[in-house]
Amino acid sequence: MLEVAALALLGCVVLMTLIVLEKDLLKVVAYSAVFSGLVLVTLYVLLAPDIILAYVAIATVLSTALLVYVIGKTGRYEVV
Repeated sequence: MLEVAALALLGCVVLMTLIVLEKDLLKVVAYSAVFSGLVLVTLYVLLAPDIILAYVAIATVLSTALLVYVIGKTGRYEVV
């Protein structure tokens, strides 16, 4: 089971790299949602159900919806 957690954390590292390099903010939000899902898998493997319940509500659902709303109000692409 720890192999699953290790693969999830490796996926988190890859996604974090994509998040830093991406200019399309909507893709960044999608990557962030997948990142949150991988963190949830890791927490599930480490047997932390109380943390999972809070993390699902805040990080996965609320922050993703809020970021999509804000991107809709501002602009989709990051201008450097």
